[in-house]
Amino acid sequence: MAQLVEVPGKLPIAKAHSERRFYQPELDGLRFYAFLGVFIGHTLPVYETSYRGLHMPLPWLWPVIVQSGGSGVDVFFALSAFLITSLLLRERQETGSISLRLFYIRRILRIWPLYFLVVALGIVFAHTMANFWYYTQNLPWYYVAGYLLFVSNWVYAVFGAPQSICAPLWTVSIEEQFYLIWPVFAKMLSRRGMMVAGIATFLFATASQIAIVVSGVRGDYTYFGSASRCDSLALGIVLALSAERLPKLMRGLRLLLVAGGLIGLVVSSWVSNQPYSAGVRVVLTRLIISIASVSILYGCMYSTNKLLTSGWIVQLGKISYGLYALHFTGLLIVLCLFCPAHGLNLLAGKALGFVITVFLAFVSYRWIESPFLRLKSRFATVLSRPV
Repeated sequence: MAQLVEVPGKLPIAKAHSERRFYQPELDGLRFYAFLGVFIGHTLPVYETSYRGLHMPLPWLWPVIVQSGGSGVDVFFALSAFLITSLLLRERQETGSISLRLFYIRRILRIWPLYFLVVALGIVFAHTMANFWYYTQNLPWYYVAGYLLFVSNWVYAVFGAPQSICAPLWTVSIEEQFYLIWPVFAKMLSRRGMMVAGIATFLFATASQIAIVVSGVRGDYTYFGSASRCDSLALGIVLALSAERLPKLMRGLRLLLVAGGLIGLVVSSWVSNQPYSAGVRVVLTRLIISIASVSILYGCMYSTNKLLTSGWIVQLGKISYGLYALHFTGLLIVLCLFCPAHGLNLLAGKALGFVITVFLAFVSYRWIESPFLRLKSRFATVLSRPV
């Protein structure tokens, strides 16, 4: 059984049950590809005319593929829910309970240092680059308040995304809301109760999207709202609870699940641009994205494919939090230094922005995140990925 070592005047430090780690390197590889999809969605053109100008075949298809990259955040959500639920289940199995205090300490040490650094940089840039040509930075106080209170996704739902390096951080708010609520339910509920809660959450997320559309609320609520984003989180929970009972996948079935999931993400992007009613588009798109995301996750679980498990891919997955949090910063640096205006020059500039983002993420992981990750491991009741 894991033990808590009490030190007078200090927080209890967890003594892990065993040296056996709960770590699946292939999921780090998946993290990197999820980020890559988001990066592509944020950088490449989304208009058919751009690809006609580049004489690309099937110019109508490329904008759809690019837009589908934004669904990488749903892969992140499903993966996060799967891993957190798996760790909570293992902690309860090995210790007989779940320590909420230690869980929250670990999450704070993992998320907050880099998160608040990016928020601080966003504030500085907003005050120093407010009138900097096309790449101006603007971050009004209500966005900052949203970041500080971890409700920025709701601020975005009302005001839209800011023109700031902090723009991607709305997903962190949803993650933190999930971390606040789900461990409490996991502590109270049986395994069967957790499964019921996961399924009910998925149904609630779908119903909330229908309610938002029927009520006439503008579309940003269905994109940024916490409830409508719970579908991918819920399916990640269900997958974690079912993992031990699911059959071992053969290579062909893995390929089918991953390929089907990727095609589903592209189809969801196509559906979102069709002339259906807003309600049909919203609900159908979210259903496809959530199911496709968990299909990709399931297909990648326990895979030994080198596309997921090679050293560099796993390493890039380990720094994926930094890649995601800092990629607008990397792009801003390139755009401000070289000012590429359009066409191939702009694409080359954004490719260089990717390289700089990787460099920033490595620096962040080495000098900012790792010290806190080593401290985080002192509060672990179940050992997970090594620093």
